[in-house]
Amino acid sequence: MDEFELIDGLKSKDEQCFLEIVNRFKRKVISLCYTYTRDYSEAEDLSQEVFLSLYNSIRNFRGDCSISTYIYRISLSKCMDYKRKRSIKGFLSGLWNMQTYKDEDLDDKSYIRQCIINLPEEMKKVIVLYYYIGLTQKEIGSILNISEKAVEGRIYRAKQKLKIEFEKEGYVLCRKNETV
Repeated sequence: MDEFELIDGLKSKDEQCFLEIVNRFKRKVISLCYTYTRDYSEAEDLSQEVFLSLYNSIRNFRGDCSISTYIYRISLSKCMDYKRKRSIKGFLSGLWNMQTYKDEDLDDKSYIRQCIINLPEEMKKVIVLYYYIGLTQKEIGSILNISEKAVEGRIYRAKQKLKIEFEKEGYVLCRKNETV
């Protein structure tokens, strides 16, 4: 089924079309949600909310963008809601438990993931969409309602910030064609 048939079927509440869309996008949506939740079961729950929201709001889809762009917009919105709720809960629980700690046993992937999570929100979104989800700069621009040049700039600034952080921790960075 092509995208237009799926959208029409979804608008008429065709269950098969809905399942087809879920099957096409669930892995990328879960992956995107995981970058915000850091918990696979939470990411799955959040992705279910994304698809339910899609199902309930498909009548509002005007076709100005692809269905994948629309799904990623919903995903980011749900992730931001999740993050807001978590930060409020974290703040309140932090008032009771004023203990801070640093996990010294982070492996490389966890460390990189943590550095990405700590990026400013506008940079984190483009890095996740570009490197984890695999979207083009044009698609990211469409999702975030910014120009391709703005996406390119955010990716560049995020990479610079990450490079500084990695170098602070003693990581040696190489270009693809360089050897250490």
